[in-house]
Amino acid sequence: MRRLGRNLVGVIAILTLTTTFSYGQNYGDPVPLARTAAAPPSPSIWPGFGPTSAPAGPPGGPNVYPPAPPFVPNGRPGLPEYWENPIGSYGKYDYYVSVGWLGLKRQENDRRALFVRDPVTSDDDRPPSASAPVIATTRLPSPDFYSGVRWAMGVADRDAAYEFAGFVLPDQTKHFTLTLPGRISGLFVNPPAGFENLFDNADRVRFSFRHQLYSFESNYHWASAPSGAGFDYLIGVRYVDLQERYALTVEDNSIQVAPGPAETATYSTRTHNHLIGGSLGWGARTPILDWFGVSWFLRGSWFAYRADVDVELLRQDGLLGTRGSRSTWRFSHMYEIHVALELYFGDFCRIKGGYNLLWLLDVAEAANQVSLDLSNPQGNRSFGGDIFYHGPSVEIEFNF
Repeated sequence: MRRLGRNLVGVIAILTLTTTFSYGQNYGDPVPLARTAAAPPSPSIWPGFGPTSAPAGPPGGPNVYPPAPPFVPNGRPGLPEYWENPIGSYGKYDYYVSVGWLGLKRQENDRRALFVRDPVTSDDDRPPSASAPVIATTRLPSPDFYSGVRWAMGVADRDAAYEFAGFVLPDQTKHFTLTLPGRISGLFVNPPAGFENLFDNADRVRFSFRHQLYSFESNYHWASAPSGAGFDYLIGVRYVDLQERYALTVEDNSIQVAPGPAETATYSTRTHNHLIGGSLGWGARTPILDWFGVSWFLRGSWFAYRADVDVELLRQDGLLGTRGSRSTWRFSHMYEIHVALELYFGDFCRIKGGYNLLWLLDVAEAANQVSLDLSNPQGNRSFGGDIFYHGPSVEIEFNF
């Protein structure tokens, strides 16, 4: 299923980029910023930015205005500002700031069996039967929605904008506890000295999964038609930081006998992905009414990234079973789709609510590093993890 999803993402990306370049070759010159008197009112793709004077005529000649209608009442909605105040000049820059809420649901981890129900309730130093039912996998615990903030700040210059943006989904840890006195046996092999019976006929296992995701980016936008509906093209650089930790704590005789540090151990894996690369994007904004419109945006990002992986098996009394770490450089990529509805409050404020789809491909996931060989200090050494996120967002933008 994941392989199918990756292929689908690749096809979408190729079609999107092909369409973009084809459109760019056949599309005419950008629509001038100055509207004609007959143009319908529509919010700018860079709200707040608009001409305040007539465009200049030929060198040495007078300024040229669009043909005036027979009667133009002062302040008539939808007409260019220079009809209301012919004496003025272009405002060279327009600044904007937006801030909002972002909620993303991470997909569940891969399903890899870890523990089975043992028919025997006491340590027998035997591996569980092959027919024993699986009662715990790396899919436990299931991630929930992660809530964070997103922001953008930039400056628009005619049909272009320079922007710094990003989002932060801070630490969130999910827990799950499995209790079945004497009946929980792990599928682990080669336990180090001092850990021989801890994963056999245990009483309780506590699972935890920690996740955090950051994104920081600097982009250059170009709008094909800043005054009204039009396409928005993006090129930029981006840094993404993904950190995860997967841990399971086994209590061997905490219920049948008594809790003890020598019979409690934690196996944990941690991954830290540092992704840096470039982005290409393509989208559009379509005003429907003076106060309402829709927008969509597609983007692909391609990264070189460093994956740091740490693996540890530690008994509660301090006895170290195994510990290892490694770092490696890899290639990763990410694709996003964002669709939104927009409310315009003049040229000063815009509120946008939408839904986001995000695929992060070929990264190191913490749960995938769990190795059933407890003597292996490097873990499973998996760097091909694919993560799908989806969720809503709401943001408000102010223009100055």
